[in-house]
Amino acid sequence: MSQSDAQQFQNPNDFDIPRTGAGMGLNDAPGDAGSSTTNDDRSNEQKETDRKLAERLSALIEDANSRVVPLCKMIRKHIEGMEARKEEDRNEDELVKAVKPLLDQATKILSETEGMVKGADPDNRLSNKAKRHAQSHSATSEEQRLAAALKVMVEEVGGTIEWARNKLDSFPKAKKDLGPLLDALAQPLTQIVGGVMLLLTGVLNLVGKLLSGLGLDSLLKGIVTATGLDKIYNGLGLGKYLGGK
Repeated sequence: MSQSDAQQFQNPNDFDIPRTGAGMGLNDAPGDAGSSTTNDDRSNEQKETDRKLAERLSALIEDANSRVVPLCKMIRKHIEGMEARKEEDRNEDELVKAVKPLLDQATKILSETEGMVKGADPDNRLSNKAKRHAQSHSATSEEQRLAAALKVMVEEVGGTIEWARNKLDSFPKAKKDLGPLLDALAQPLTQIVGGVMLLLTGVLNLVGKLLSGLGLDSLLKGIVTATGLDKIYNGLGLGKYLGGK
């Protein structure tokens, strides 16, 4: 990639950011989003607490997406640009120089977001919340919005990490330098998704459905396993939430 090509992708504002709205991307019938089933025995206070929590988490995830998705697109552009060159014209040092700061910036954004997600649960009652949220209820519009935002994050960030790892097989020197940075980016992503899904268990099922429709449910399953959510959920009798069905 030439210097002019590299400069072309330095402004994140040049890209369209996927916007997530209430219920976006879900196939629920109109009016179902905020309804409750007869099995929902949460108190009105619990429902309001959950609604506010989902709303707050949605705002955090959407803000992170608005900043990190353009970086993921730039990472892909740089790698694709170098891959398109003739083999004798490829410069792996140039690729590392272009991609490293983008990975560092994306990791910083997600690490900050991870801290804010943890701050959304100051009483540290994750397991209790997860157990309580096993109660069946139709997804609220706030939960649908949160699921849509998480879907974007897993698809864009998790998808870019896996894509870049595969592409870098053709660039062994760059892979040696950038591989650990991709691993570093995966860590806060895993913690964010895991943390949100422990706070609001039902959101996991929604995200699983969204990603399954795109053939990306393996990304979510990898995160669930990495965080130990599969063991926690099965221990609480919530294994059904892990299938994305």
